[in-house]
Amino acid sequence: MTDMSDINDKLVQQKTSATTLPWWQKRLFKITFALLGLIIILVVMTINVAKYETHLATGDTVLLALAPVDPRSFMQGDYMALSYALENDVFAALNQESSSSANNEEGYVIVARDENNVGQFVRLANTKPDNLAANEMAIYYRIRHNVMKLATNAFFFQEGHADVFEAAEYGLFRVNDKGAPLLTAMVDSKFKVINAEHTKVKEIQINKDDSSN
Repeated sequence: MTDMSDINDKLVQQKTSATTLPWWQKRLFKITFALLGLIIILVVMTINVAKYETHLATGDTVLLALAPVDPRSFMQGDYMALSYALENDVFAALNQESSSSANNEEGYVIVARDENNVGQFVRLANTKPDNLAANEMAIYYRIRHNVMKLATNAFFFQEGHADVFEAAEYGLFRVNDKGAPLLTAMVDSKFKVINAEHTKVKEIQINKDDSSN
């Protein structure tokens, strides 16, 4: 008489052999999943690039004055730490409103662009206004744990060009219809965009002229 345990073992072996896939099918599944993952990544990257290009092409321009930062963190090899004078204006306005909390706050800061396209503080708004003046612009901000996120806090550049960007006084931004600012360049006190490559070429040409004399 056949032992019941032997029958169970045979059934388990048959089930295992029936569900086990050949090696080439396992590899095919792995390759398929890897390709799908790669396609998803490429689609997401393409969408993000398209959003960036649209923001860059259609956003309204404004200059935001830079505020002093800790000199120890101002230049870090290939980037400069950024802070904006407008942040102090927002905090000052919030401190005047007893109902506002600087620990967990978000909204829009309305700026008026002057003759040099520099954004000057006007007022705060909880939602993006529809009745802005022609020279006004709404920029989204948020505060978490007493730290403001108005725009990017760093500007990256090619290593070795730190001395060129020490002249920066303003950040040049493109602001989209949602009030999100995108930093595109740094600007000096004469309202000229700082171009490290052109500056470097000019310095090289001057040095060559000096050596020829």
